[in-house]
Amino acid sequence: MVLSTFNGIINIMIIPKEIIRSKRKSIALVVNSDGELIVRAPYYASKDAIIGFIHEKQNWLERKCMAVKAANSKFHPITMTEGDIVKFCGEDYTINLCAIDDIILFGVYIKIPLACSCEQFKMWLKRKALALMKKRTTYYATLMEVVPHEVKVSEARTRWGSCSFRNNINFSWRLVMCPLDVMDYVIVHELCHIKNKSHNRAFWASVAEVLPDYGQQEKWLKNNRKLMEIL
Repeated sequence: MVLSTFNGIINIMIIPKEIIRSKRKSIALVVNSDGELIVRAPYYASKDAIIGFIHEKQNWLERKCMAVKAANSKFHPITMTEGDIVKFCGEDYTINLCAIDDIILFGVYIKIPLACSCEQFKMWLKRKALALMKKRTTYYATLMEVVPHEVKVSEARTRWGSCSFRNNINFSWRLVMCPLDVMDYVIVHELCHIKNKSHNRAFWASVAEVLPDYGQQEKWLKNNRKLMEIL
């Protein structure tokens, strides 16, 4: 927030991180996953017009930014400390460091060897992610009558999944932290790209054929994007 002057009045105003101009016909305000304001405006919109619009929406912006930042506060970097919370398939597990040889899930705990490093733990999560993604992708590929060329997990932090022109499907291994229905949405989304590489109306119709309520999963991914940053 900064002090700004509009119509001769000094106000405290949330300023945009970025103003994106295009051929659109109206000004739109978007609060991103970091609680920052992005303005989308027509080429012809003046600076005063943009500031005026932001000023009019200050109450809404303050509530929206506070809500996003409050939601983000529940995500904490994994430091391999006793009592840390780790998400696995959408459930919370508490790290319990033990004198054991392998990582295991035990009730509400994830038991981890004392000497296990963050990198070793990440490799365990990646192996679990690959096995789970392959299994569920096979199920949905059979259901949808499509054949992916290959299924892999990656270190991607900006996209949950992708489908190449050769129909190679990649999932961010961090998807293993999401609930199963959210994983399934990302899988179905990428499998639909085997037949349609665009995000046109026909594409979304094909997603809805398999998952009619996919909008709920999209919303979950948007609200929990910080999962991509915790390890």
